[in-house]
Formats: sequence, C-alpha cells, structure tokens
Amino acid sequence: MATEKSMSDEDRALLLETVRALVAAKIAPNAKVIDEDSRISSEMFRSLADAGINAATVPEIFGGGGASVLDGAMLIEEVAKGSGAVASILSMNLAGVEAVAASANGHLKYDLLPKVSGGERVLVWSADPDGSRGGVIASAATGGTLLNGSLHWVPCYDSGADLVVLVDAVVDSQRQLLAVDVSKPSGGRVEIGPLESDLGLRGASPRSLVFHDVLVSTGQIVAAGASGVAAAEKFYSAARVALASQANGIAVSALYHATNYAAERSQFGVPIMDFESTRTILGTMALNIEAARKLTFAAAEQIDAGGQSYERFPLDLGAKWLATKVAVEVAIDAVQVHGGYGFVKDYPVERLMRDAKMTQLMLGTGQILAIADALANAD
Repeated sequence: MATEKSMSDEDRALLLETVRALVAAKIAPNAKVIDEDSRISSEMFRSLADAGINAATVPEIFGGGGASVLDGAMLIEEVAKGSGAVASILSMNLAGVEAVAASANGHLKYDLLPKVSGGERVLVWSADPDGSRGGVIASAATGGTLLNGSLHWVPCYDSGADLVVLVDAVVDSQRQLLAVDVSKPSGGRVEIGPLESDLGLRGASPRSLVFHDVLVSTGQIVAAGASGVAAAEKFYSAARVALASQANGIAVSALYHATNYAAERSQFGVPIMDFESTRTILGTMALNIEAARKLTFAAAEQIDAGGQSYERFPLDLGAKWLATKVAVEVAIDAVQVHGGYGFVKDYPVERLMRDAKMTQLMLGTGQILAIADALANAD
C-alpha cells in the first residue's frame, strides 16, 4: 500500500543497502560486546545518525528522511539482525516521532524533531507493561504540568545525546502526552536510577527515572485532552509495530545461525541438516517468521494509512503479539539445533533467545486480551 510518506522503491533499496553494510561492518561484530558491557557506545550511535537511520521517519521539513512507518519497520528489522539492543534506539525514536510529528504544538515539532534527526536528542519511553502512567503523579501547575514519582524501565543510552522521555499522564481526568527533557527540565529535577541488570537487550541500559517536582512547560506538551488520547494511541500503535520489527529481526538472525550450524555440524558422518527432523524445525521457523513479518508490515501500512483501513481490529496488537511469540519460539529452536553449544556464549543464539524474550515482555504481555476485546466490540 503506497502512502504519501513512503519512499520510492529505489530510495528504500538504497537505504536498506546502506543499513545492511553498517550492520555487517559495525553492529553485528560488536553485538556480543554490547551485550556483555550493557552499553551502546557513542560511536555506534553516531554511526546510526550519520547514516540517517536513527530517526528516519522524521518528516523532511524537520530535517529527517521522511520515511513511512513501513520504511521504519524495515530498518528496525535490518538493524535487529545485527543487534536487538541497537535496534531499540530506532524503535524508541519511531514511536516518539509518530506522536510528536502529529502534534498540533508547532513550536515543539520545529524545536525537537530536527534535534532527534541529527542525533542530538533520543526519544525514549517506558517499557513498563503497566504503561508510563503507573508510577507518575501529574498535576496542573502554572505554566504547565507538574510531575512527581517514578517511571520504570526507561532506556538510558550512553550515546552522548540528551534523552527526551515521553510520559503518558493524566491531569484532572484529562490525558496528556508530555515530552520531558531529562537533562534540562523546565523546573525541578529528574533523578536517574542505577542500571537494571536485565536478561536481554542489555545495551539499552534501562533505568528508573524519578521526577521531583518536574515542571513540564506548555511548550513540551505533545497533546492534551481528546488530542492527548489520540496522540497516545498513535504512539502506542507505532511502538507495538517497532517492537514487532525488532522481534522479527532477532528471529531472522536466529534462523540464519541455526541454518549455518546445521549445515556445518555433523552427526553419524553427515551434516545434521540432512536429518528430516532438523529440516522440519528450520522450515517451521522460516514459515512462522514470514507470517510474522507480513503481519508487521501490514500493521505498519495501516498506521501510515491513518489506522482506518482495518475491518475488525488494529493490526498492531496482533503484530506485536505474534512477532514476539514467534521470535521466542524461533530462538529457542535455534538453541535446540545447536544442542549444548546453544547455551555457550561463544555462539550468538543464547543472546538472541534472551533478546527475543525481552521484546515479548515490553509494553505488556496481554495483547491477546486486547485483540479479544476489539473483536468483541467490533461492529
């Protein structure tokens, strides 16, 4: 489905070629170190920004590439093949850009989006399944909104760029989506907690943010009231597609390593690829990945079309649920193909299994319930 934001086939092919070269040269070779150190270097982040892929969906008028959500999903998948943690930067920015670009706050867009595109700012949000409103108390204040409380599981990349966290808050029974500059709040202070010792996507460096009388000025309000609800829903839809794309990239990588290992590893004098049981496992992995990818791309197209093209329910819910489920199953099967070596850190499949599970936990584990609700309420 073509959209006004979509790249031409030629431009998309060129960008994907650039990304694949970057993944092969810098990202994949450093994935193990990123995982072990729980850190993505500023040099790695700079390479993303220099290639124009850290926030490719920023509209051209704000200095970005003007890519669609579909294009962004493809980029995230490619980067995730090399490192799911590095791909999380693109995922965070994709969801944030969708919300900010749709905002009626012109000052915020013209101030923030060029900085995101240029790598001066990174948009981040909470991966807490309870949503960002869970531990944050928001109240109306002169000149804006006052925040207190904790926001958990927020990536805090050591990238050299300033963090701008998107907070979904409720003020006087009205929903607001806020863009908070962590390093330079309008008032009060933001305390950054210790590094969480996560199992997967370790380079994302998640921490808790604690707000102490942080004043979010009116200029930092992405949307409020009815438009706040719409902005938040657009944000979460894009976030689900982004996470699904991450999961797909991780799954593709797991299949790649399992296939190569099966071709090289011999038992009873023949490669284990020659065993029907192994070929059945690999074939099932490939089929499930392709189904998840197709649903993810359809969900991205749905967002690009304004979310009005679905008949029964928003596809982003299904894409996030299916893609992350498939990624976990594929990664576990990849470990199984490797046998005991699958648990050895010398082989990447154990990291991929941990990363896949992390995508399944982010933004909640109950998507299937939301799908059921949407079906029950469908016309």
